[in-house]
Amino acid sequence: MKKYFQAPWSIQDILIIFSATAILIVGTLLGMEILNLRTYIEASPYRTFYLLGIFLLQWILILIPLIVLTLIKYKLKKKYFGFKKTGTWKIFKLVASGYLLFVGISFIISLIILYTGLKIPGYQLQEKVLPIFGDGLLSIIIAGIIIVIVAPPLEEIFFRGFLLRSLTNKVGIMYGSIFSAGIFAVFHMQWQSIIPIFILGLIINSLVLKSKSIWPAIYFHVFNNAIAFTFEVLIIKEVVPLETVV
Repeated sequence: MKKYFQAPWSIQDILIIFSATAILIVGTLLGMEILNLRTYIEASPYRTFYLLGIFLLQWILILIPLIVLTLIKYKLKKKYFGFKKTGTWKIFKLVASGYLLFVGISFIISLIILYTGLKIPGYQLQEKVLPIFGDGLLSIIIAGIIIVIVAPPLEEIFFRGFLLRSLTNKVGIMYGSIFSAGIFAVFHMQWQSIIPIFILGLIINSLVLKSKSIWPAIYFHVFNNAIAFTFEVLIIKEVVPLETVV
């Protein structure tokens, strides 16, 4: 549906943004390898703070091309990224329905796997995040801030505010949603759980398509990450046995 979201970016803009982002990230990773920063960070007592810095740097590199091009070519306006005012009750209903849909789909697939013994590549538990940061209180707090508070709005600005809106305008709602959800899943690089992440991306896309705003997507993402992070903390601290969630 042409101009469904009134996104300003052209196909050329999308290619420029992705190319510039890829060059910045690859260049940074190569620099880190040359300087052997990974080994230094893993051995450092300040590893958690270094990881926080790396996370922020990653998103600075991802968003710089998008923000700079939009600023120069179109003037930077929040409406371009889907920040449309949406009522609290509408957001609540969309988030609740979206999460129930995700839980329902996950439950049905889990039953199929349980009763048929079917092994689905790419449909396993996500890799734990907390061991990367550490299990100390400060590490858990910093990890929680990143996962629950900082990451969701940044991801939604890029994947829904920019990518979904742009692709929907160019290739239609269905293909735009599928392509953006696929890129969203690949971006997380958790190949063992790429299918549930892809499904999650489709559901978040549907919230944006229904509301024409990324606010429901941001709140959904925060809520989903908070639930997942809480369970991971409980499992790591052995409050909840791993067997109960497998």
